[in-house]
Amino acid sequence: MKRYLMIAAVCFFISVLCVLPAAAAGGNQSIAEDIARLLGEKFNPERVSVTVLDSHAYAEMYGAILSKIRIDSMRLEAVLNDVPKSVSGDANSLARYIALSKGEIVLKEKDVNSYFAKNEKGGFSNLAFDFTSKGFKASGKYTGTFLFTITIRLNAEGVLALKPDGVYLDKVSIFVEKVRQPQAITDQIIKRVNPLVEFKEIPFPVTFKKITMNGTEAKMTGFPQKFKGGVTAVWMRP
Repeated sequence: MKRYLMIAAVCFFISVLCVLPAAAAGGNQSIAEDIARLLGEKFNPERVSVTVLDSHAYAEMYGAILSKIRIDSMRLEAVLNDVPKSVSGDANSLARYIALSKGEIVLKEKDVNSYFAKNEKGGFSNLAFDFTSKGFKASGKYTGTFLFTITIRLNAEGVLALKPDGVYLDKVSIFVEKVRQPQAITDQIIKRVNPLVEFKEIPFPVTFKKITMNGTEAKMTGFPQKFKGGVTAVWMRP
């Protein structure tokens, strides 16, 4: 009799051990689905995938919209705070669940130019950028009021700078008819377009540490890392 009781006890504990991981995976799946949906609603990407493993989450988005500019890709590695069974509320509620995160944004030259081809910002129209490994060159029309309202065609060069609240045009020189303009005028013009991309639209804390550029894109990264394992949910733009 004792032998049968021992066998039954062993079988019970084995079944518990099998059920617990499955239950945890089910909880993680629900969280991954909720975060993917909220990120989708907030940034309207073409596709977002979210992987959750215990208190860690990793997300990848493609074609998200930030500051009305298409972001080629965005990656986030996050630590979840007091992991819930589900994530409720709107996208801004993610701040309650994400304790901290590392981010990476890839901004394509073509997407910046596409935005300015269709929109005016700070008096600029038809603004076109040429990214380089050292910064950027740009040209376009600017309408501003000094003593009176004028529209001028200008050229500019500078760098993209990573700051806590966004990506800025920095160390800019502006030329009109090949004549470099005074710094006071340059500062007045550039402050109307800065920041180019604002991080305040991201509804939870994200760390970016470094910016690099090449001939086609700028990358702002906090070096997020994708982990192995976990469960994944995918959200697609309708």
